[in-house]
Amino acid sequence: MSEERKKKSRGVMLFRMVFFALSVFVLVRIVDFKLVLEHIRGIPFGVLAVLVLIAVARIWLNGVRWQLMNPDTSQQLSRWQYFRLMMISHAFNLIMPGALGGDFAKMAMTVKTVKARRVDNLIAILADRFVGLFSITLLGVTALCFISDIPDKRPFYGLFGLLAFGFALSLVAAGNTKLLCGFKLLFSYMGTLGKKAVHVLEIWQEALQFFGRNRHRLLYALLLCLPIHGLSFLTTYILSQSLGMAVSFFDIAAVLSLVWLLTAVPLTISGAGVRELSFIYFLSLYGIDKSAATALSIYMYIVSVIIGLIGLLFITSSSESNKESSSVPGSQRIG
Repeated sequence: MSEERKKKSRGVMLFRMVFFALSVFVLVRIVDFKLVLEHIRGIPFGVLAVLVLIAVARIWLNGVRWQLMNPDTSQQLSRWQYFRLMMISHAFNLIMPGALGGDFAKMAMTVKTVKARRVDNLIAILADRFVGLFSITLLGVTALCFISDIPDKRPFYGLFGLLAFGFALSLVAAGNTKLLCGFKLLFSYMGTLGKKAVHVLEIWQEALQFFGRNRHRLLYALLLCLPIHGLSFLTTYILSQSLGMAVSFFDIAAVLSLVWLLTAVPLTISGAGVRELSFIYFLSLYGIDKSAATALSIYMYIVSVIIGLIGLLFITSSSESNKESSSVPGSQRIG
């Protein structure tokens, strides 16, 4: 790593540390953590067990969706390996920036596991993540039509509108053939690094052709988002009711969609601080106390920690299926 890159890396790390420190400072000033602990202790242990089981089920469904989004049809990864890598990525989410930091670990492990068509498998992770973010935005907008009548809905309309605009631009940029050809021409003048970028764009175009021929895969992936996100909304709603919050299921769906998308921004490790402040702000629009909102956020994080600890077991587990995948030929570019 060059000295300049090291400086940038240190600068980014310093920014995250400062942002986290400021978040903690604000939380300590505005939240009574004694009340937060009382709220958390009041939640029955059975609720925690149910939430963990539901979270594991969601991760399994996420693995199925990831498999559907993979243009590599040589089946180098089994259904179990998709689930295993998803579980491991949740463990890394606890120590990586944002709520999606584990995706980088998942990419590294996928590249190590598969023996051919590695770029296709990396594209699958990015495409699956895009579908996940897009679908939770779409479901959040849908929930917005049924939320309770509150004095000020402008923050919801503004943020969801901004997100919808961003996704629309992304879809145009990712699927516009002329634009992609323009990027390829530009990168072709940039030496070795540019040639690698051109190669990735060519594979991306082939992946688009694959999804064009297999639209049912994309449809199934989008339909899977209903139980994946629906279970997440349900678990958060169960928690909110255990904490005595006067909110509906659709209120939680709209709030959680925005909180999740904001937490995905890599500002702090595992989104700590960002998640709590986001919950406090959006739930305050419903008149929910800061301590209750913080308790909801922390309890959800406790579930994530438990899932991450379970994911550690998958890191140390044997992976005989990985050895089997080494014999799979990768002669065909796109299935």
